[in-house]
Formats: sequence, structure tokens, C-alpha cells
Amino acid sequence: MRTPRRYKSIVLALYVNAAVVVLLALVLLGRGAGAPDFASAAFAQPQPQIGGGAGVFIVPAQFSDTSYGCYIMDVDAQTVCAYQYFGKQLKLVAARNFRWDRRLNRFNTEGPNPDEVRQMVEQEQQDARVRERNERNPDPEPQQKQ
Repeated sequence: MRTPRRYKSIVLALYVNAAVVVLLALVLLGRGAGAPDFASAAFAQPQPQIGGGAGVFIVPAQFSDTSYGCYIMDVDAQTVCAYQYFGKQLKLVAARNFRWDRRLNRFNTEGPNPDEVRQMVEQEQQDARVRERNERNPDPEPQQKQ
């Protein structure tokens, strides 16, 4: 009994498909150090690892070209500390309670200040409302003064 021509084309397509899959697997497994790493580009810029829990977090820091250390933030105590390596010692170089800092509205800032920004936003919203009202209800004839 002869096999129909249709079945031969399906078998051939399956063999071609299997060959392509094997070829792709060999390419992916055979990538060496010289091949581009597309996975790292997909993650954009690497972010420092943050470790912590129970309200205390630690973040690695680079203070200068050759100086490293870490920041520690205690959320419950509302403090942040900076530690820097000096030789083989880790020394506290700064500490700050930021409880009251968070309540400042403006400090060490140049214009526009928050009030000026608020006024600009309100003016922009007012202008948008006027334009929208004019677009919905255009006045066909301007009123003439007598």
C-alpha cells in the first residue's frame, strides 16, 4: 500500500522543524564569552542590591572612585547612617534622624517654590477649563456694547 503524498509532506515538515529546533539549541548552548549577552541589556542599568527586613535596610554605597561602604536605614527609628571602609575597618561617617526633615516644605531649593508651582498649576487648570467651556459653547455673535 502506498502512503499518500500528503503524509510525506507532513513528515518532511516535522523533520525540518526538528532540525531547526536542534540547530537553535546548539547555538544557544554553544554561546561563549564572546557572544553578546542580551539578557543583561533587557534589565537596563543594574540597581544596587538592598538587604533588610523588619524596618532595617542596608544598601551598598560608593563614596568616591576608590572608597566604598554602605547606608543603613532604620524605618522605625527614622534614621539613616553611612558607613565607609577605611582599610579593613568599617567606620560610621554620618548619621541623621530624618523624622523632622520629611516635614519641611522647602529647604535649600531655588525657584520655583511650591507656592509658585501651585499657582502655575491652578492657572493652567483654569485656562484648560476656559478653553473647554469655549469649545462646548461657542458664542456665534459677540455682544455689542450700546
